[in-house]
Amino acid sequence: MPRVRFHPDSRSIEVPRGERLLPAAWKAGVGIKSVCGGRGKCGGCLVEVDAASTAPDALTPISDDERTLLPPEGEARGFRLACLCEVHGDVTLSVPAESQAVRSAPRKPYTVTRVALRPVVSRVCAQVEPAHAEPLRSLAERLRRAIAGAAGRKSVELPLAALADYSARPGFDSAREVTATLHQDRRVFELRPGRTQALYGLAIDIGTTSIVVFLCDLAHGEIVGVRTAGNPQAIYGEDVISRMTHIQKDPGALAEMRRLLVGELNRLIEEAADDAGVSPADIVDAVAVGNPTMQHIFAGVNPEPLGRAPYMPVLSEAVELEAAQLGLRMLPRARVFVFPSIAGYIGGDTLAALLTRGPEFYRGTHLLVDVGTNGEVVLAHHGELFATSCATGPVYEGAHIRCGVRATAGAIERVWVEDSGKVRWAAIRENGGKADPRPVGLCGSGVISSVAAFVGSGLVGEDGALAGPEKEIVLVRAPHSRTGRAIVLTQQDVRSVQLGKSALRAGIEILLAERGIADIDRIDFAGTFGNHLEPQDILKIGLVPPTPVERIRLIGNAAGDGARMALFNRNHRRRVAMLARRVQVLELSTRADFQDLFVTHTALAPSPQALEAV
Repeated sequence: MPRVRFHPDSRSIEVPRGERLLPAAWKAGVGIKSVCGGRGKCGGCLVEVDAASTAPDALTPISDDERTLLPPEGEARGFRLACLCEVHGDVTLSVPAESQAVRSAPRKPYTVTRVALRPVVSRVCAQVEPAHAEPLRSLAERLRRAIAGAAGRKSVELPLAALADYSARPGFDSAREVTATLHQDRRVFELRPGRTQALYGLAIDIGTTSIVVFLCDLAHGEIVGVRTAGNPQAIYGEDVISRMTHIQKDPGALAEMRRLLVGELNRLIEEAADDAGVSPADIVDAVAVGNPTMQHIFAGVNPEPLGRAPYMPVLSEAVELEAAQLGLRMLPRARVFVFPSIAGYIGGDTLAALLTRGPEFYRGTHLLVDVGTNGEVVLAHHGELFATSCATGPVYEGAHIRCGVRATAGAIERVWVEDSGKVRWAAIRENGGKADPRPVGLCGSGVISSVAAFVGSGLVGEDGALAGPEKEIVLVRAPHSRTGRAIVLTQQDVRSVQLGKSALRAGIEILLAERGIADIDRIDFAGTFGNHLEPQDILKIGLVPPTPVERIRLIGNAAGDGARMALFNRNHRRRVAMLARRVQVLELSTRADFQDLFVTHTALAPSPQALEAV
């Protein structure tokens, strides 16, 4: 079979003849972004073929459809789209920085807060009576009595499965001291001879675009490791609709998406555990949050019904699954708590973010906004909770943008225009700041920042039209970018921002109108994207209603923060179930006024009130 070699990962894989480069890359563990899910529509999966080591007929010829999506002079430089060319011979290629998906770990900011410790899992060390002690009792009875006494309970449950696992250990029947791992202080799910006090857990945030794993010390309430990565399901599209469409066409895609996700989670778990010196057998609990589609796929449940009216989830309540059932590399009989969902597009990640809000959030009028490939908005008004979701699209993650990249090192995150008219920018730097300082593209916050700056300077009109005859604005010329190609903001990029912005704003306006609200006490922006926006930019392009700038707060990865709260303290798992029942959902697809508001708010004109606040 032909062999494909990928750089800079230095990975290779043999593939059947006729296999396309994109699935070959993901099978090899090489992340190539694909906004359109491999349908040949976005041009995001650009790769550079090494002509010196690749025969001319190793790949299928360039089609007219592929040629239209290649950058200028792309064909001459050996560029191809990984989703459109088939492999028929040995190939060596490079994945440019702007095309890399998984291995470029995105920033996932989080808040370090102290949570009152009451984990759902505990470990007790117990002294077991010898077999000849009077009265004579079975080992199971002696274990139950010893563990109950050590735990300060009248009795504990010792399931047969836990006893059977223990009986497979050498010297199990002669051990005088045992460590029992208990769920809810009463049900034993692991026994081991000797004394063990290590107690660790995982908080997992599964986003459509990126994932993050927190390894936490449950005995001391501390984070001991954090790992992030892109979601490898991106091979099936950057948005949940694309992934559901793949599952509809090929039911086997569900298992493959789950396999990709669990495989990447295990890689992150192993890295965090190795660095912290933690044994997987001491990782005894986990909490997972995500949007409804991600939670369905993680649990192995078909999410298709979420993609068609009435957009209802197959599963909305919280579930607990065994780690072994999911394939996660931790104690096999440990439980993984998956948050409940509120509605078809409002999931556990939103509920986790709500968990992080203090009592003041529920008094007065507050908005919680999480913008990613989908936008979720929660309104708290005098103790009542209302929520809606908006199809903002992946533009806020840097997708559907000509030079869009994830929020990783080299991504331009802030843009401004000097009085002289010179365009200036700032990019995310590598840790230590010693890497190549040249940028690779625009991340989501950089896109918004550039649009706000160009509207303010007159380079882009309030209607979104570029002022000059050119169809793009050059931020970085080719010689000064890491990719060797100019970094630009195009007319189509601005239109994509307008579409995402107007969908979110229309959803907010409908929520406020339903309750007759004219003034907002505070707006909290959650998520990776929201945490790196400038509040002034948010107001200048009208992403939210006119609000004094000091009322806008960026609260980081609130979904991950909420997941950790539920990991450290079991009470938050009950609390999240109550929150799910309290939230009233407003479905925008049934609203006749949504389209009118959507059109109205495509304008990038800053509101007079907002300008006064800025």
